[in-house]
Amino acid sequence: MPETPEPASRLPTRAHVLLLSGSFLLIFMGAGAQQASLVPYLEEFTDWSKLQRSLVIATVYLSMTIFRLGNVYLLRRWPQWKCSLVGASTYVFFTLAMLGLYWVPSYPLALLAAAVWGWGGAAMWMGTTMQILSLADRAKRHGTGMGVLYAATHLGWALGVIVLGTIFEFGQPWGLTWLVYDAAAIMSLLGLGIMASLPRPDEPLPEMPTWGALISIMSRAKAQIAAFLLFAASLAFGFMLGSFTDFVENAHGAQWLWITTAFYPFARMVLSFASGVMSERLSHGTVLAVGFFGGAAGMALPLTIAHPAALAVTALMLGLLNGAVPVVSTALIGTSAEQKRRPLTYGAMFTWRDLGVVVATVVGGILGLKTGSMTVTFAVFALVFAACGVVSLVLNRYAEQEL
Repeated sequence: MPETPEPASRLPTRAHVLLLSGSFLLIFMGAGAQQASLVPYLEEFTDWSKLQRSLVIATVYLSMTIFRLGNVYLLRRWPQWKCSLVGASTYVFFTLAMLGLYWVPSYPLALLAAAVWGWGGAAMWMGTTMQILSLADRAKRHGTGMGVLYAATHLGWALGVIVLGTIFEFGQPWGLTWLVYDAAAIMSLLGLGIMASLPRPDEPLPEMPTWGALISIMSRAKAQIAAFLLFAASLAFGFMLGSFTDFVENAHGAQWLWITTAFYPFARMVLSFASGVMSERLSHGTVLAVGFFGGAAGMALPLTIAHPAALAVTALMLGLLNGAVPVVSTALIGTSAEQKRRPLTYGAMFTWRDLGVVVATVVGGILGLKTGSMTVTFAVFALVFAACGVVSLVLNRYAEQEL
């Protein structure tokens, strides 16, 4: 992102974007990545069922779904930097709560911490996204700015899964699995510290959220298509969190789990940045179409080739899909909505993304359970993603539409 002149009291645009993204890298290296260890961690010292343990993570995403829009109203008087900072503090809070659970295993406390984290996650993503879009306004580099943020997030997640997974394996024989949350809290605190040290520029308060304004946004074809594509893309993310990981382990053994735990997030990191840059050179719809057609091809490949290498390609293509869609969709908001209207537009569209994660986790498991095979799941997702590729190209017809 090119340098732009700024008042002496503010950082250059590039430095501000990089530091804000760096704070996300550390937060997701800690609190974000611990999600991969949470269910086995809880199994170590509680007698909760697998469903109960899974509901802790489900509560996070359910809360986030509700507060994507809810925070637009509840936090309408907060500047975006405050939304980011308070939201990021809930990531630290969750890691400390899970650390405390080791000695006081309270299920209500776990669900409460998850709900608070979901609220804070929605606040942090809204606040930080709005800041990045505002910083990118002058140079009109919304895609690049969001690509940097998402790439840092995915890199942090990938590194965190490796680091925290190693700590978990080391601590398990000695009853020291709580060290995972020690490390996650420390990394998240470092990220929070960077975020707290950044300048806090003046910004206009967002447009007062009303049902009329929400309906006005979602009545536009561009918003409807983008929300639908976010929902569809999040099916891939939910699939990776649930059914795909189980399938890889059951079909080919635990030694191939790196496909989901490391290869997928690293692929998503690279492709997030690339998609953001390409969205400024090609149309939004075209970049989204490439992601969805790639995802469809990746889901179809295991139907013809029964080898772990085929699943590695599937993970790569789903990384392309999940890397492209949120970045390009957010860049679309930056180019199509006025600054005051962006929080409501963002909340309205990204609510569908969180809902898709929940749906995919449940539906992917049901399809596999009812058929006794993942073949149907792969085929259904391949067809859905191919159809979304066609819909993405339709988005080009509304390139000039305001939100």
